[in-house]
Amino acid sequence: MNHKTMTLRLTAVFLLFLGLMAAISLTTAGQPTAQANAPATYLTNNGIQLTAGQPIPVFIFQAPQVSADGSVRPLGGRLGAIGFETGLEQAPYLNQPRFTMFNEETGAILEQYGATGGFYAFNATEAFSETFRGELDPIQAQYLACMMLYDYNQMLLPDNDLISTPNVVSCDYDFNNNPYIVSPIQAAAADAMGRSLSEPETIGLVVQVPMFVRTARFSRIPQVPLGGAGGHISMLFRTTNPDDDGFSLDQNTPGLGALAMPFYGRSLEFLNNFPARDIGEVRELIEKTVWESYPGASRVDVPDPDLLYMPSDAAQVQKILEPMFEFEGIEVEVDGELIILRSIAVSAVEPGSLGPEVAITSPADGSFFKPNTAVSFTGIITGGEAPYTYSWQVEDTIFMTGTLPTMGEVSATAEDLAVDGRTSTAASVIVMLEVEDNQGVVRHAMLNLFQETPALSYLPMIRGDGTAVSMTRAIEAPTAVYRFGVHAGSDYPPYGPGGSDLPGVIPDVNGFRSSMMNYGWISTYNWWNANAWEKDWRDCSLGGIDCTQGVDRVDFAYYAGHGGPGGLSMPNKTQDSGWFDGNKARYSTLRWAGFASCQTLRVQGYAAGSEPIRRWFGAFQGAHMLLGYNSNMRDVAFGPRLVDNMRPVTFFGITISQRSVREAWVQTAFQMNAGKPAYIYAKGTNGVNPYNHRLPRQGDPALARPYPVASYHWVWWNE
Repeated sequence: MNHKTMTLRLTAVFLLFLGLMAAISLTTAGQPTAQANAPATYLTNNGIQLTAGQPIPVFIFQAPQVSADGSVRPLGGRLGAIGFETGLEQAPYLNQPRFTMFNEETGAILEQYGATGGFYAFNATEAFSETFRGELDPIQAQYLACMMLYDYNQMLLPDNDLISTPNVVSCDYDFNNNPYIVSPIQAAAADAMGRSLSEPETIGLVVQVPMFVRTARFSRIPQVPLGGAGGHISMLFRTTNPDDDGFSLDQNTPGLGALAMPFYGRSLEFLNNFPARDIGEVRELIEKTVWESYPGASRVDVPDPDLLYMPSDAAQVQKILEPMFEFEGIEVEVDGELIILRSIAVSAVEPGSLGPEVAITSPADGSFFKPNTAVSFTGIITGGEAPYTYSWQVEDTIFMTGTLPTMGEVSATAEDLAVDGRTSTAASVIVMLEVEDNQGVVRHAMLNLFQETPALSYLPMIRGDGTAVSMTRAIEAPTAVYRFGVHAGSDYPPYGPGGSDLPGVIPDVNGFRSSMMNYGWISTYNWWNANAWEKDWRDCSLGGIDCTQGVDRVDFAYYAGHGGPGGLSMPNKTQDSGWFDGNKARYSTLRWAGFASCQTLRVQGYAAGSEPIRRWFGAFQGAHMLLGYNSNMRDVAFGPRLVDNMRPVTFFGITISQRSVREAWVQTAFQMNAGKPAYIYAKGTNGVNPYNHRLPRQGDPALARPYPVASYHWVWWNE
C-alpha cells in the first residue's frame, strides 16, 4: 500500500482512534432515567435512547462485484445523460478500480468505484453555475427526488433489507411531511464599497435523502441513521420547473445537475452486538479536552452527540461498520470571538470490546529527538482477532509494514527523522501505528515527537523607515512558478498528551500536500500545530508576516483546523494571538485560500451587511478566490479528493475537461457530505473575473489578477 492510499483511507481510521482514549471524565448529556448506581441512560441529539453497556450492533461490509459490463454500463443506462453505450474507461484510484463513463454530447460524467460500488454522476458546469436557471420549489424538489427513486423501482437504492430510506411508495410530501433535507444554494454581490448590489438569489437546491440501518432485530434500537462521507444520497437541482428542457442527468427529473450515491452497491452482514459506551463520560472527556485547548475561554458548549453509522467515501475500502458518536457544532467563546470546532466522532462501542488495542510504548509521547537522526519505535498489539497487519507512518509516509501472527510487540526505525521548525516553538512530528485485525477492524495509536533544535527565526520584511515592503505585483510574468503551503491544526495545546484533537486533519492536509506535489506544484511551507501561527495570515503592514514567511508568498494556501464566523482558530496561541480575523487579510500574491474549517465564510444568521464573510473583503489585493464553509465542517480527509477534482479530467489519455477551483471545492463538499460550502471572489476593474479559473500546471501562462476590485461575489449553501 503506498502512502497516498494510506493517507486517504485514514479518514474513518482516525475517527475510530478517539474511541480508544483512556482518560475519560465528562459532564452528563441529559438526566439518567435509571435508578442510582444503575447504568446511565441518555437521549442522543438525534433522538435515540441509549444505556451505557447496552448491546449495539456492528456490521461487516460485503465486497461488491463491480465490472464494466456487469454493473457500470447498466448504471449508466439508467441515467439518460450518460447512456448505456457511452465510452467507458477503467483506471486505478487508491489501488482500486475507478470506472468512468463520459458522454461527450451532454458533458455528463459517471464515476463508479470498485472499492464499494458507490458512484457520483454530474455535469460540473451545469450543476455549479451561478446563473439562475428557473423556478426552484423545495417541496417540488423533494417530490422529484422521491419520484426518481420510485421510477427506477428502487434500483438506485441499496439492495439490502438492513438499509431503509423514507417511503417512496407515496411522494406527496408537504411542509408537514417532509422527510428529505433541502438546502438552498444562494448567491449575493456587493460593489467595491461593500454596498449590496441586489437581494440574495437562490440558484439551486440540494436534496438529501436520509438513510438508516435497521437495527431492531439485533437490539432495542429500531434504527440508526447513516452519516459521514459515504452514508448519504444527495441530489442537486438547478430548477424544479417540470417544463424545463435544459440539462438533467435523468430524462424524467428536470434540473438534476449532480447525484451522489456513495453507499450504492454496498451490503451489510451482522457481525455481533457490543456494549455501548457511556455518552456522559465521552462528552465529559471532550469538554475537558476543549477547555485545556482554550484555557482563556469564557464558554465551552459541547452539545449532545448524534448516534450514527459512518461509511467511508466511495473510493475507500471499509470492512467494518461500527456505531459512532458524532459531536457537531462544539462552540468556544474566547475574547468575544466565537470558535466552532470541526466535528469530533468517536466509536460508540466500549473500548476493548471490539478490535485490537494498540499502544506505542517507546518513545514517550511528547519526547524530543535530534534532527536528521534515526529514531526507534516500539508498540504493542493486544485483543481483537489475530493475525494482524500493521504499518508505521510518519506524517504521510509509511516507513514500515508487517504482519503479526499473535498479539505482542512490534518495532520499527525511522531513518533521518526531521521536521520543519520555527524559532520559539519546537517543531513536532506525528508518528502513528495502525493495526487491522483479521475481522477488518482498524485501530491505531499516535504520538507527537518534538525536534530538539528549532529553525531560524522569521521576521517581516521591512524597509529602513520601518514600513512593510509591498508585495503587490504591478506586472505579471508570462508564466508562473506555482507554489502552495499548508497550515494544519490536528493538535491544539497542550500538544502531545492524549493524541490528536482532530485526527481527520492529518489525512486531510497530508493528502492535499502529496496530491499537489504530484501535480507538479512546489511546497513552500508545511506548518503544523505549534508552528501554525496567526501572523502567517496577517498582513505585514499590520504586524504580520504574510509577505515574508506566511501565506502571501504562495499561490494556494490550505488550512485545516478549527474556525469560526469570519476567522481561523490557530493552534499556536503564543504568537500574538490564536485567532485570525479575516479583517487583517491583504493578499496580492496569494491566488486561492482553502479553509477546511467551520463557518470561516459564514453568511446566514446575520443581518444584511454584517455577514462574517464580508470580513474578508480586504483580502482581495489581487487574490482570486477564498473557499470555505458557511456551516460546520466534518473532520474528513477533504484535501486529497479536492485536488483530484481540480485536476484535468482525462479519458483514454485525452483531456476532456477541467473543473474550475470553485466547482471542485463545492463538488468535493457535495460528494463527501462534509458540510455546506461557501466561496467568495472579486471581479477587477481591469476586466478580470476569476470565476472560472482552473488549477494551472507549472509552465502554464500566469493568470491575470482581478485588481483593483470592482465588485465582490459570494455563494453559499444554507444549512
